[in-house]
Formats: sequence, structure tokens, C-alpha cells
Amino acid sequence: MDSPLISIIVPVYNAEKTISRAIDSILSHTSLEFELLLVNDGSNDNSLQIMRLYADADSRIRVFDLPNSGVSFARNYGINHARGKYTTFLDADDYYVEMAIEKIISELDSEIQLVIFGYNVEYENKYSNCLLPNDQNLQFSNKGKFRKFVIPLIRNEMINAPWNKIYLTSYLKEYNLLFPPDINIGEDLKFNLSVIRDIQDVKILNRALVNYTVKKGEGLVSRFRPNRFELRFTLIMELKELLSYWGVIRENQAMIDRMLIRDIMAYFMDFYKSNCKFSHKEKLKLINEILCRHEIKEILTNNHYDDLSTKVLEFILNTKNSRFILLSAKILNIKRALR
Repeated sequence: MDSPLISIIVPVYNAEKTISRAIDSILSHTSLEFELLLVNDGSNDNSLQIMRLYADADSRIRVFDLPNSGVSFARNYGINHARGKYTTFLDADDYYVEMAIEKIISELDSEIQLVIFGYNVEYENKYSNCLLPNDQNLQFSNKGKFRKFVIPLIRNEMINAPWNKIYLTSYLKEYNLLFPPDINIGEDLKFNLSVIRDIQDVKILNRALVNYTVKKGEGLVSRFRPNRFELRFTLIMELKELLSYWGVIRENQAMIDRMLIRDIMAYFMDFYKSNCKFSHKEKLKLINEILCRHEIKEILTNNHYDDLSTKVLEFILNTKNSRFILLSAKILNIKRALR
């Protein structure tokens, strides 16, 4: 198959327990208009052997075996080898709902550069909720109208992931739109901010087509990373620059400030993750250093939040009392762990 309609890229790292489910959810489709690119990211379990068995049985599957370089490198490798008119992504522990690809194909037309659809959140094998980008299908061919529509998607983190989107492959390659391989926090959002920066032809589907699985205590998010705040701060500043480029920063400044306040407290809460080696004294010092930044001081004086949770976090941070803030972070972390 020289020119499939859709290239589905699946980065795989030590996913022997879930990769068959992901692949089967793709191969269950009757359509022959896709190719499946399985990119092994240096797995040291049986993932590669499982993928090769599938590839031997189905010509639509291509397997690439790479040294461990991270999910962004694996996805970029898939983009560079994609032959489909459109490209999408699926994580190895997620899977499509029944007939998802057929439903996507039925909505495509020659003008579309990007499709955004919803997804189900599956928490430890139980569906918790269905997240949709809108309550009806929409199509945009005007940059300004799409930019107004996408702001709530950014606020609700619907824009973050790559697996609830279909991208025009030629658009990605023409503008060299790739995942940043040098960061492991917010790389998906950084990629998608680049995608939507000048996009024009976008389709919104009010359907949940992917089951996104969440397992408590697993993955990168469960570990403390000292550079988390710096990376998130840089990403939020990039979002702010994008909104300035669009000419809509003034009416969305509160959203930017709210995101930063939440990230500050989330970083302090991470001090209580089991692999954090900072001493009590070092934690207090970091709190003081972050709160003394000019940008942070300015945000904490704006006081324009209408939701109670942000107001509470703002109050805690505005005390400037590092011991009280650290205690509050500990309490909030306990509440997070009990969810």
C-alpha cells in the first residue's frame, strides 16, 4: 500500500501488557485505508516480539526498532516515515473505540488540516467520564473564528494530547512540526501549540473515539522532577506569546495567570513524592526563590480569579510564608493521593 489515507503512529516502550489491545483496536477496522507504524523505543520486555508477530500477519503494519530515545523521538521518527495523507497517534496503553477509524475517515475532506475529537478517560479499567471538544460537529476555514473557539480547549487541556487529533501530514512536514525531544514535560502541548499557530482548516467532532487509560502511581507524572517548574513556566510563556501573536492576550491573561499559580503549587506538592531528595531546608529555599521572581510577584497581585480553588492557592502563596506554604502543599498532596 503506497498511499494510505491515514498513518497511525504508536510509540512503544515496555508495553507488553497493553500493546496487543491497542493494535487489535486498530486492526478490528474493516477499512484498508490506513497504515500502522509501531515504533519500538528500546523496550526490554516482549513488546518488540509481539509487534513483529502482528507485522508478519498484516501488511498494513510496519515495525521500527530504535534505541531508547524517548516518546518524542519515536513519534518524530514515525512522522518522518508516514506515507498517509493524514497522521495520527495512539499510545501503547490506550485503544480506539469500535469503528473509530471509519468514523474519522467519514468526516475527512480535501480541505482539512486538523481534526480534533473527544475521548473517554478509563481509570483502572473503569470509565470515569467522556470529554468532548464541543456538543456538536463544527468546521472552521477562518483563522480568527478557530482561534476564538480553541481558547476553551486550551483552558480545559483538550488541546494537549496528540492522540485525539488527526493532522494533515503535508502540513506537519512543510512546516517541520515535530515533538521537542529535549523535554519530557509538556512536549505534547508544545507540539500542538506549534500546529495551531497558523492553522486555518479545522474540523471538530463531538465524538469520543479513543479510550485513554490512567493508572494510579505509574509513569512520569508519579515521579518528582526537579526541572518540572522551569519547563512548565517556559511552556506557559510560549502560550502567552501565542495568544499575543493572535491578539487575544488581554482577555485571556487570567487564564495564563491561573495556569501558572496552579503549576507553582503543583510543583511544591511534588516535594512530597517519594523520590524527591530535597531536604526541608532546600524546599523552603526553593519556595522563596520562586515567589521572589518578578513575574510571579506580578501575577500574585492581579487577583482576578473567579474560581474558589485558584483564590485559595493565591491566598496561600501570597502569605509569602514558606513554612506555611510547604505545610499547605503537604496537605494538598495528601488529598491528591486519596483521589
